[in-house]
Amino acid sequence: MVTIGINGFGRIGRALTRINLRHKKYRLAAINDIDQDIDNHAYLLKYDTSYGKLRDDKVEVEGDLIKVNGDAIKTFSEREIKDVPWGQLGIDVVIDASGVLQNVLQAKEALTGSVKKVIVTHAPNQGIDFSYMYGVNSEQYDKSRHDVISSSICDANALGPFYTLVDHEFGIELGEVTTLHPWLSYQNLLDGTLQSVSSPGHQWRDFALGRSSVGSLIPKETTLCGAMTKLVPDSIEKLHAFSFRTPTSIVSSIDGAFLLRKETTLEEVHDALKTYTETYPGVLKLDARSLVSIDYLGNECGAAVDLRWLHLNRGKMLKFVLWYDNEWGYASRVYDMINRLL
Repeated sequence: MVTIGINGFGRIGRALTRINLRHKKYRLAAINDIDQDIDNHAYLLKYDTSYGKLRDDKVEVEGDLIKVNGDAIKTFSEREIKDVPWGQLGIDVVIDASGVLQNVLQAKEALTGSVKKVIVTHAPNQGIDFSYMYGVNSEQYDKSRHDVISSSICDANALGPFYTLVDHEFGIELGEVTTLHPWLSYQNLLDGTLQSVSSPGHQWRDFALGRSSVGSLIPKETTLCGAMTKLVPDSIEKLHAFSFRTPTSIVSSIDGAFLLRKETTLEEVHDALKTYTETYPGVLKLDARSLVSIDYLGNECGAAVDLRWLHLNRGKMLKFVLWYDNEWGYASRVYDMINRLL
């Protein structure tokens, strides 16, 4: 069984842990987080506002260990990924879910002892060997050369497969997409200055980003296009994206339109989607039910294509809506990567 370690025990780190409790594919041997309160980490693993209480799993703390159903997970509170003895614990893959650039830049120093790969759960502009996405560019992955691998961002895990399919089958001239993303922990609950936003090092100048996250849609720029370029380089010439932060806690959506090179029919689009889902299971799902965002909570795919709103205008303008759990769905795609990289 592959052994993993998690660096950064926040929303994605805990989601990965819960997913592993469900699927039991890997042995989780170590967790590193700069917060030294192990009891608090265990508490947050057991009780989650979005995903509920762990009802069938026993979580307890014993010294520097978090024990889940008797299985011991050693904890550390080092500030830097390189200072954790991952390789001495038999760990094969370290997942850096800290979101800290310094950890990305030091990731190669964690490739010691048993450690073969480091997965970075965002899309940094430096420090990585390859940005990987199953069903998008996975055939370009080189196990012998790529050791520090980005799993990109949640929005790209949603759009990337759909974009790749449509571009391959019909060609994309231009694309416009809007992401609707739930609030994040660094945003203000009440109106405040940009300096009051808890996102260290941000360079924002738009005063709207300091406004209350729970009362309005907040327009903002998105890193989606940059993340997509790392996966599909020529998308930079075709794709434009914009974002709203929404006053909801979980589940994102993408509303978009592609101008196609090749005239087609909606039936052909449906057939192509069906073939893709069979070729790359778990990446996209097709859904025609009358659902709302919260109904996709806990969905493990990169995105669900809402067939109710898939529309083709004059054979060339394709309108689409995607739904994705920006935490659980994204973490599930990271979880699925692990065996594919080894």
